[in-house]
This record gives sequence, structure tokens and C-alpha cells, in this order.
Amino acid sequence: MTPFILVSQSFGKESEYRRVILTMLSAAAHLGEDIGACQFVLFTDNIDFFKQWLNGLNVHYVLLTPAKVKQMRGDIDFLHRMKIALIEESFALFPNRSMFYVDSDTFFVQNPMLGINRIDAQTSSMHLLEYPFSDIKNMPLPAGKTFQAFYQLAIGNQFTLANCDSLQVVETDASWNAGVMCLHHSHVRFLPDVYGLTNQFYPQTLNHASEQYAFSILLQKNTQLIPSEDVVYHYWYRIKKDIMDEILAEKDFMAIENQALAAKIAFVKNLTIQLPERLAQHVYTLIDHSVQAFNENKFGEGYRWFLKAIFKNPSKAITLWKDVLYHTKRQFSK
Repeated sequence: MTPFILVSQSFGKESEYRRVILTMLSAAAHLGEDIGACQFVLFTDNIDFFKQWLNGLNVHYVLLTPAKVKQMRGDIDFLHRMKIALIEESFALFPNRSMFYVDSDTFFVQNPMLGINRIDAQTSSMHLLEYPFSDIKNMPLPAGKTFQAFYQLAIGNQFTLANCDSLQVVETDASWNAGVMCLHHSHVRFLPDVYGLTNQFYPQTLNHASEQYAFSILLQKNTQLIPSEDVVYHYWYRIKKDIMDEILAEKDFMAIENQALAAKIAFVKNLTIQLPERLAQHVYTLIDHSVQAFNENKFGEGYRWFLKAIFKNPSKAITLWKDVLYHTKRQFSK
């Protein structure tokens, strides 16, 4: 077994805390006999909340005080700069250990060791490939305003690295989702440049993905970058977060807080096996598919998703009837 650290963060409110509890318990559940190789690291503003939930796991807690949060956000006052800072601090706390970093809106569906064993000094991993930067040109305004700003700033331009070398961003460079990352301990050498690019991207674009772009660019230019979506389910989409927050507030999940670790792990492993299908078939997902189809003028598809939502949960789906009526009128007025 290769010793590694599994790092995450959770702060602000109870629903966020429950998400990272699932993250860590699901990692433990799928690690099985490999659990002894894992040192959990959790950055949070409420350590006491987790003590009973994660009792029995080898967790190193780092307290996020307001002063520490401000320092981690840096002079550019960027929330996602905290990710770079906590990754840097975790490598300093546990040197020579590779890292599995996960956002709190994740759960493991396979053994984290699968991700760790795939990386080395020449290979890194992020959640999945999202899009080449050339696709940003087609993102509609106003929603894509900050992305267009990044494109105008970045593509074809030279950026200064920590060693005073320069780096050029091109259209074929791509954005990878940074909610999940497997980093070899030698990859700590990239962090000064991740900071540097983020500091050059964010103030001029206000793009919330600035740190993600920095990680993506540096890792794909300096390592073989591979996906880890087969190991971790990342529910970053708003609708999925709403569904997960409801599931994690259900009595069955809340009841495991005071159970023994083995019972928690058994419950969570079974839950993570079910969750991908539950998310895909949830009435909120069906309603969202309907709305998206109507917005794209795919009226037949919109009605089909709406009917599926009606059969799934009539009381929830009926809340969409005004939207369906609006799009029906819009269809026949064309």
C-alpha cells in the first residue's frame, strides 16, 4: 500500500458539512483493507461538528479561522484560491505523500487507491476533460462574459512563471474540472505557478474558474493528465446539489452519526452504489431536463421529460405547469 493523503474542505453551513462527511465516509467505505494507507485531512471552520461523525477515521483537522480564510484568499480576494493554499499546506504537513484532493460535493464510487496508483511524477489526474479553450468563443453572453474575458486575456498571450520563464496559452489547451485531483508529491513544484497564473487570470477576468484553468494548463503542459471520474462522482451541478442536500438530510442518513464506524461505512457504501441512479432518475433531474429542452426549442423532448416527472412525483412536477404553458404558447406563436 502506498501511503497518501485525502484532502477536502468544508465550511459555512451544515449542508456543506454533511456533504464532506459523505465524501470521507465513502472514501473509507471503498478503501476497505487499504484504509490504513490513507491520512484524511479536513479544512473546516467547525471541527467539533465532525468529531462524532468521523470518529474512528484518521483525520487531521485544520481550523479555518476568518483570518486564515482571508490569508488563503490572498490579495486578489478569490474564494477558489483557497484550494491552492490548502493543497500547499497539506503537502507541507505530510511531505513525500501523494494527494487525492476532492471538493465536498463528491463521493467515491471506487477505491481511492485506483486513482493514487495511476499517478507518478509524469502523470497527474483531474476529474474530467471539460472543453478546449477554443469552445469559449461560442459561449453565449451574458452568462459567458467572464469566460470571454478569460479567452481574450489568455489565448496567445505570454504569462510569467515563478522562475521568470514565460508560458503561452493556446486554443487547444483545455479546461479540466478541478473538483477532483490526484497529485504526486513531486507536483508540489507546480504550485508557485498555479498561484502565479491564478493571480494573473482572476483580477482581470473575475472568472470563478481561474484556479481551475491554472491547474489545467500547468498539469497538461508538464504531465500526462488523465481523468478520475471513474473513481469519484462529482455532483457540481446545482440541481444535483439540491438533490444530495435532501438525501443527506433524510432520517436514514442522519441516524448513522452515533453508530460505530463499521456500521457507517456499510451504510454509506450501499448508498454510494445507489446514488448515481437516484440522481439520474430524481424528479428534480427530470424537471431540469424538461426546462432545458424547452429552452432549446426541443418541444417534444420537453413534453416527454415533463410527463416522466409527472409519473415520478406529481406534486413536484406540477410546479412546472406554468413553464410548460409558457413554452406551449411560445411554440404555437412561432
